[in-house]
Amino acid sequence: MTCKPYAIVAGVGAGTGAAVARRFAKKYPVALLARSPDFSRNLAAEIEAEGGTAVSYKVDVADQDDMARVFGEITQRFGTTCAAAIFNASSRPFPKPFLWQRQSDVDYALNITLNGAYNFAKATLPLLLNATGGAVVPTLLYTGATAAVKASAWLQPFSVSKHSLRALVLALADEFAPQGVHVAHAIIDGVIRMPLTWILKPLSSWHAKLDPNAASYLLILTSFMVIMS
Repeated sequence: MTCKPYAIVAGVGAGTGAAVARRFAKKYPVALLARSPDFSRNLAAEIEAEGGTAVSYKVDVADQDDMARVFGEITQRFGTTCAAAIFNASSRPFPKPFLWQRQSDVDYALNITLNGAYNFAKATLPLLLNATGGAVVPTLLYTGATAAVKASAWLQPFSVSKHSLRALVLALADEFAPQGVHVAHAIIDGVIRMPLTWILKPLSSWHAKLDPNAASYLLILTSFMVIMS
């Protein structure tokens, strides 16, 4: 077990999650959380090959028992002092006229985005509180979307889930800022450049999409500034 502060990244896919993991791995050991771990395992191997420390964990963030199991493994491997926890897991937007939507559409969106975010906060905040008083303010960071502040037709479930996520983050920030933990919500406004999105039109041009370099995420931690990307 290492005693060095570490970072936890949930929702490690080929876009923002991978970029955040690579960026934070330059400064900290990283625990990579993913529901489908094939990509995150390869990413962990890549980070290790470049001299970093990374371990991939398969977990369903919306399942409290599964989260408890995985965080038991994480603390056994890395210890109980976490410098940064980044939640990047999210439901996908599926545009559909409201009258065609079902309760299952809302349940799907809220289960990942809100329940997952809630479980992540419950699991990481005790570890972040252990890191207070150091050179860097421990940070709990959530990846949001424009839907958190602007709802759209045909996307009611997605919009509700993102509004709910932002409300959760604001409430957590209000409670834990006085205790020395920075809680932030970063809005990613656009389509991320990754294999899954290359077919999207009219943004079919690779250069029309956002490069997920995650520089602002690390800057939030190191400078204690909230940056909306």
